[in-house]
Order: sequence, then structure tokens, then C-alpha cells
Amino acid sequence: MSKELKKDVLGMWGLAFLTVAALYPMAMGVSNAAAAVTYGGLAAPLILVIGALLILFMSIPVLEYARLTQFAGGYYGLCELGFGKGVGKYVALVNLLYFIFFDVLTASAFAFIIYTSLFYLAGYTLPSWAFVLLSLGVLVALYGINTFNLSVSAKLVILSGILQLIVMIVFGAIVIARTPYNTLRAFDPSEAPGGLGGVMLGTILAGFLFYTGYGVPLFFAEESKAAFKSVWRSIALGVIVPTLVGIFAVYSEVVAMNPANVGSLANDWNPAVVAYLPYLGLGGAILYVAVALLGQAFGAFVPGMGSARLIYSMARDKFIDSEWLRKVHPKYGTPANAGLLNLVVGALATLLVEGLMFSLYGYHQGVFNSVFLAGSMVVAYWFLHHMIPDVSLAFLYRRFGVKILALRNFLISVVAPGAGLALFIYSFYEGYSSLSEPYLGGFIFFAASAVVGAIYVWNRARRGKLGESMVLSKINDELLKKLRQELPQRETR
Repeated sequence: MSKELKKDVLGMWGLAFLTVAALYPMAMGVSNAAAAVTYGGLAAPLILVIGALLILFMSIPVLEYARLTQFAGGYYGLCELGFGKGVGKYVALVNLLYFIFFDVLTASAFAFIIYTSLFYLAGYTLPSWAFVLLSLGVLVALYGINTFNLSVSAKLVILSGILQLIVMIVFGAIVIARTPYNTLRAFDPSEAPGGLGGVMLGTILAGFLFYTGYGVPLFFAEESKAAFKSVWRSIALGVIVPTLVGIFAVYSEVVAMNPANVGSLANDWNPAVVAYLPYLGLGGAILYVAVALLGQAFGAFVPGMGSARLIYSMARDKFIDSEWLRKVHPKYGTPANAGLLNLVVGALATLLVEGLMFSLYGYHQGVFNSVFLAGSMVVAYWFLHHMIPDVSLAFLYRRFGVKILALRNFLISVVAPGAGLALFIYSFYEGYSSLSEPYLGGFIFFAASAVVGAIYVWNRARRGKLGESMVLSKINDELLKKLRQELPQRETR
């Protein structure tokens, strides 16, 4: 088996729809929407607006990184270029934990959609064993996608994304045109059951969660055409379109019924189906669910494909000392072995989370908690593995002789990550200051694992066992040269 990923497979549109698939636009109707409506009430659309503001600031350094490197390890490469191997490998570990819980989230969410749809449309309760088997089935299918021809998988991803966006726009427009309850109060935080604090908690559990997968094209950079140009453009395009469509869709859900009764949607874990049913009928609701299931499947597949490439990169850097994980599929050039490890770990984590939630809270409530406990932990790990690289961009500039105080560079490397960090901390405080179980327990696990991970990497660094730094061979030297030319002549000598 070869050790190199296949080159020049994906173009800009394929990469952009990887972002669309990872964001999973229809989550704003059938999974994330449950948390958005629960905590935001009529103001649920505001949750997406706040989440979008965070991404606006936090994605800017990532877009610059995508212009500077093409590295299958994603975020940790930026961190290594700025802070060195120790911090970089720590970010790799945190990113891996993020992907593990993303597997739990997306696998459980697929079963969640089927469970809630059957419950609301047919009055049937899916057995718990079927829920678990459906979750595991998603992860097995993910392994197949991880092994298969990437160019074919990309075409399927594009089809899934287009179908989701069309259904969301058309169905949302029909409801908005027919409802008598259109109102701008849907963007007023005082309309949320818990006021601004409720909106912020909803932002953590649904708004930020909606966007956490936006950087997935980074992990496919080595397999992309003209990666230094196509990756950053695909990320921007893949974020903007689902954001606008998502806000539109959530608005259509909350104005589908009398504002005085919107709170009742908080008891419905599949808000779009419940809200749209009177306007679109049973046939429309079934079509919506079918497309949502297709989107949820690819919402699981694409991040899982990114996880396999992260594992492959960590093995290639010899931080994970496994020759087997460094090998790729002999025909398709995909990280098949890393994908198999991702399947095993993701399946074990899914069984643990679902089993724990069902035993502690009962099956019905455990279904909800399985999805949103994993979701809250995904957000926490995402923040940590994302903000450290964001901050490291300024140190990357300094390391390679780029003038930080030049206006453009200062805005990108200092102002943007600083503003994103401030917004997240504020939202984090508003949301987590009144956190209940099981989310509090999940946060404690996150904090403990972050500390244990840091100790582990420090011990590896002390023994000189951090491995290599392959990202140093993946730098865009031409762009760096242009950025250095901004220095006054006396500083470049």
C-alpha cells in the first residue's frame, strides 16, 4: 500500500459542498433546531445570527492559513507553524477528541431523526436496540465512504447539499407565504424563554454546533486542485450559503404558528416536521424527512473523512507510531486504515454515550440527551482546537518575517481572533453559568481530558517523542514571499 494521498482529486465546488455537508443545513429543521427552539423560542433564528458572527471573526485566520499551506492534518498544522510541535500535537489530540464526539453526535442524530419522525408522523416509538443499530450503521457506512473513490464521494456530497438547500428554500418559502404570523420579533432576544441567557445557551448547543464543521476542506487540501486558492474560497462559500438558508428556515419554523404557542415547539424534538405539517401535509413532511436523513448521513460522512485524514497525518508525523496507519488504499489513495480506526473508536464512544444516557434518563429523554450532550462537547473541543491555531497566526507571521503591524495582517492575526474569542467567552459564560446535567458532566469530562492531554504531550516533548512536522514541507513559499515584501527595506536585510 502507498503512503501518499491521491493528488488533484477535488475542485473548488467539491470542497465547498464538503463544508455544506459538514454543516448539515437541514439540522436547522430536525436536530439542532430542537435545541434552538428549546432555548430560543420565537427568537430561535437569532441563535444562528450570533453563531454566524462568531464564525465571521474566527474563520478569518483559518482562511489565511488555507492560503499558506496544504496539509491534511488541518488545524494543528497552523499551530505547529506558529507555536511549534508541542502545542501543535496537543491541538491534534484535542481535534481528534472533537472528531470522536462528532461521530457520536452525527450517528445518534441520524437515529434521532428517524425516532422523532416516526413518533410524530406515525405515533410509533422506535425500539432502543433499533436506535443503537441505526447509529452504528451510520459509522459502518462512513468507513465505506472513507475507503471509496474520493471523486465519486464528492459528487454524492454535492447532490446531497443541493437537495437540502432546495428543499429548505422551497418549503420555507411556502410556509412564510401562507402563515399569518410573520414578525421581526423572531430576532428579539427578549422573546426567548430565558432571555439573553437562553439565547446564548442555545447558541452553544445549536448555533456554534451548526458551524463547527466549516473548516473540513482543510483536511482535503493535499487531495485538491490548486489548493492554495480553492480551499479558502470553498470554506467561505460553504459557510455563507448555509448560514443564509439556515436563518431563513428556522424563521419559517417559528412563524408557522401563533407566537403565543411557539413555546410548544420546545416539546417537539423535530420542530420543522411539526411546524410544517399543517402547511405541507403528510407527503411534504415525509419528503422533508427523507432529504434530511440523506443530509444527516453525509453530515456524518464528511467530518468522519476529515477525522481519518487527521489520524493519517498524526501517524505520518510519527506522533502516532503506526506504519499501518500511514498507508493509504492502493487503488483510491484514501486513508482506509485510519478510517477503520475511526470506525472502531467512534462506535465504542457512541455505545458508551447512548448507553449511559438511556440508563440515567430513560430511553425517551436519553435519545435527546445523547445527541445534545455529544453536541455540547463537540462545541467545547472545537473552541479549544480552533482558538489556539487562530491565535498562533500572529506567531507564524513573526516566525517567517511577516510584519504583524501592517494593517491587513494585524486585522487578520490579532483583531479577528481577539473579537471571536471575546464573543465566545461571553456566550460561554451566559450559557454555561447555569448548565444542568448531563451537560455539566460533559463539560467536566472535556476539562479533565484537556488537562490530561496537555500532560501527555508535555511528557512526550520532555522525552523528545513528538515526532516530525510534515507541515513545514507544505508551505506556500510564494505567498510568504509576497507577505514579507510588505516589510520596510531596512527590516528585510
